[in-house]
Amino acid sequence: FSNLILNFDYANINWGDRGLILALDGVEDTNNLGAVIRTSWLMGVAGIIIPEDRAVGLTATVHKVACGGVEHVPLYQVNQFSMVFEKLKANGFWVFGLSHKSKKTIYDINIPDKIVWVLGSEDKGLRGGTEKVCDELVSIPQSSPSASYNVSVAAALALAETKRQWAISNK
Repeated sequence: FSNLILNFDYANINWGDRGLILALDGVEDTNNLGAVIRTSWLMGVAGIIIPEDRAVGLTATVHKVACGGVEHVPLYQVNQFSMVFEKLKANGFWVFGLSHKSKKTIYDINIPDKIVWVLGSEDKGLRGGTEKVCDELVSIPQSSPSASYNVSVAAALALAETKRQWAISNK
């Protein structure tokens, strides 16, 4: 599939004043990846970073569920998040991981103009190594501590709150 990019070329990306990126740490369900890509397209995400292993890639099902999003949002496949995140941080990005472990929610923080939202796998969430390379962990409020949002829903909520805060800061 043509929109899978194997090298994240930092030098040739003009981020401008704002940048919005997602990183998916081990998402394995094709329907979830497709839904995340479609939402990312509609929310103006510049790219999605996925690991080379233990994660779903671009498949026919992903294309179908994304309903056109694959053609608009580049998918970057990388070996390690840590190197990518360090380069993004050097370009002014903050890396925020979504985790049920955090008491601070997406509504408690001021979302920066350049952000990478990191979301974990469907069953285990963020891997320990990924948590460590995030600048901060934040949660999404929910009524049941024993459950979690679907990864595509969590992505949509984080992206919507980002856009809401950015719209308010433009006024």
